[in-house]
Amino acid sequence: MSYDLEVYGKVALTTKELAKVVSSVRGLKAAVDRRSQTISSIVHKRTREMAFELDGPDLVESEDIPEEWTEVADATVLYSIHVSYDVQSGAGGFSFSVDEAKLSVATAFAARLAERIGGTVIDPQTYEPPEREPDPEPAPDPEPPRPRFLHLRWYRLLDDANDKDLAEIYLRTAREFFKPGVPPRFGTHEPFQGRFPRDDDAQFDAMYREDCYLSDLILAGKPIEHGTIDGWTNDLERRTQSIRLKFELDRLEKVKALDAIEPFFVALAERTGSFFAFAEVNTSRYGTAHPLMDVKLKDPWSGLPTAPQWLTWFEPEYAEMVAPHLDPIRTKANGQGTLHRWTEHPAGADELLRLSGDPWIPAGFRGVLDPAGDGRCAQAAAVMPASLRYPVPESPQALRIEAHYARVREIEANARNRAAEGRR
Repeated sequence: MSYDLEVYGKVALTTKELAKVVSSVRGLKAAVDRRSQTISSIVHKRTREMAFELDGPDLVESEDIPEEWTEVADATVLYSIHVSYDVQSGAGGFSFSVDEAKLSVATAFAARLAERIGGTVIDPQTYEPPEREPDPEPAPDPEPPRPRFLHLRWYRLLDDANDKDLAEIYLRTAREFFKPGVPPRFGTHEPFQGRFPRDDDAQFDAMYREDCYLSDLILAGKPIEHGTIDGWTNDLERRTQSIRLKFELDRLEKVKALDAIEPFFVALAERTGSFFAFAEVNTSRYGTAHPLMDVKLKDPWSGLPTAPQWLTWFEPEYAEMVAPHLDPIRTKANGQGTLHRWTEHPAGADELLRLSGDPWIPAGFRGVLDPAGDGRCAQAAAVMPASLRYPVPESPQALRIEAHYARVREIEANARNRAAEGRR
């Protein structure tokens, strides 16, 4: 986690030129990797302690720059500056803060770099678009219909720290069943450096395996509105791993992809071993009827959505539990799970409730929404397969997770000790 500054400009400096900009800031020095002739780190001259990280130059196109950042709309290169947060643990959990001294020198360097490349510094944490004269108000037009979105989600248990196959399975399945799911752009941060068809599929898989420890692989580019593949680490508070996709439904209709949704949905659920998956149609660009799991709760799974979904998939144990509450005529089962589909066409909750009744499934199966209204889960569902609950203390599964995190803490402690030895 870091405090980030972004410098947009039109000039890509050589390593030597960039090092000169670094040294122009009092107390800073660029450490250059002789083999690759790149800047490996930026440190304080006196202490040799890292001041901040610097990435770039990355080539950017107009589609990589947010529309409201008008002052950098014509930029062609981006330098990214990252000031690491200090992490402290206490009785209330972890807290994060930024070292003001490090942020100060990073800000000074960003200003010098912007001056050198004829660019502009953007602080995403505090950015506000420049004020402009308001346009004269036109006569009100009739409100256009709100766009409808298709949200696709798959969930599986993440019990293996070395389980890194999710991206490869996703891309292979999308290419076979659902071409709109193949992302034109992908990466772990913007601007996205992965691009199809320029890159091969192996690069997509390698980026996930190498860069997605605790980081999502982000999928972007029309017709995908947004997509993520969860990182592959075994997280103590969140043992579920998900794939999330969002499409504007009209775009899928235009490319005649609606009939391909169900085969893709089922195939990916089977190949990933998903215990639950859903396809929801709504007019919300961001939210669904599935409560977001709060990391403060012990259980890794919140439960089923609060409203009926167009498509749902259940692994066999889950399917047996919910079967009495679903329409058997609309259900298809095989050895790997059960698909329930309310309508032939993509339908939203208002239409589905007329078929399912309200509630669509007893409250015990659904997570309890937080009264604050932010979509988070205040309490996990009372009814769910035992495998989806946090392991009982001292059980083999709980001990294995605790052992994994003990190893992580040991590795981090050894790394800190080696760094301290190097500074002496």
